[in-house]
Amino acid sequence: MKMTRRSFVGTVGLGSAAGLLASAGLTSKKANAASSYEAEAVYDGGIMQLNQNESARGPGPKTMEAIRSHVTRRVGRGYAPDHVNELRATLADGYGVTTDNVILSTGSGPLLVGAARAFCSESKALVTTGPTYTTAEQTARLIGAPIRSIQVDSSTMGVNLEGSAEAAVGAGLVYFCNPNNPTGTVHSPEAVESFIRRVQRESPNTKMLIDEAYINYAADDAMQTALPLAMEFENVFITRSFSKAHGMAGLRVGYALGQKATLDAVSSAWGMGDVNMLSAIAAITAFNDKEHIEWERQENTEIRAFVVAAFNDMGYEIPNSHTNHIFVNLGKPAKGFRDACLENKILVGRDFPPFEQTHCRISMGSREEMQKAVEVFRKVLA
Repeated sequence: MKMTRRSFVGTVGLGSAAGLLASAGLTSKKANAASSYEAEAVYDGGIMQLNQNESARGPGPKTMEAIRSHVTRRVGRGYAPDHVNELRATLADGYGVTTDNVILSTGSGPLLVGAARAFCSESKALVTTGPTYTTAEQTARLIGAPIRSIQVDSSTMGVNLEGSAEAAVGAGLVYFCNPNNPTGTVHSPEAVESFIRRVQRESPNTKMLIDEAYINYAADDAMQTALPLAMEFENVFITRSFSKAHGMAGLRVGYALGQKATLDAVSSAWGMGDVNMLSAIAAITAFNDKEHIEWERQENTEIRAFVVAAFNDMGYEIPNSHTNHIFVNLGKPAKGFRDACLENKILVGRDFPPFEQTHCRISMGSREEMQKAVEVFRKVLA
């Protein structure tokens, strides 16, 4: 049976629909204004994929239509792809910067690799978080750069900004994922600004990469983009991706925003790949479709609240998440839980040291997927 908002809320078993919406930080007015766009449960090789933080709903309807309408013979003339320069201009206009402040990449991965290669070396360390997204760390290790990994706060699972600022002195690059993957935690605009200003004051040659891949899922009052600080400080830049809330992981579009000299160094250190014309028109459409992104955020918020409530009901703690995944404290190794879920055709997240003995990351699927997944979670944890 296809899950609707009404039937989904009815499965919670923790009160009325109004109670769920309140716990998700949504008003009924916002919920009623949301799109009717729904997603069926999707299985890959018979396995429900709750491990990669992709959007269960994929691109919005307008983006899908834009892709379909541009599948013409013109794609055969794609060595100089249409719409790529238009995408760069769209992003620049949308953020109030110039095209010199924007670089495109095939997903955000090349940006992180390029940053580590541009600014880290055997004498210039990478400062990162444990746990966080690891592409920059993997690259630093590959090129022989020292790695200063600062463990998250054990009580809040938030990034340790104090420890990171201390470690940043003399470092080549600070990698700061906000909201953080896998913990889902965010830092306020005031905390981020204080952190960036401190590092730039105490270590003025250190570059700072602020990874905002999950920002579209964060509550408005929880965080803000660090773009104004990137425009103030040459050493600061941010990365974004169309792979998360925009639902375009398979189309591979990422971008960085910052000052030209810094972005040039990143793109010179590693190939950014070539965004193709269908990905470009999809990204333009998705970026301009603000209504769908707001709906996606509300949808994810409600689904996440349902799953968190289920784990809380079973006695498990979860850090306050502002992403499309949660980091559950199981009090036992993630591998055992992961193996048990896989026996039930559900794949959850990999190990995230140093918390692989206690925590597991679970991505949020569609309403229908997560209703089925919660039934499995209750069974394997019983």
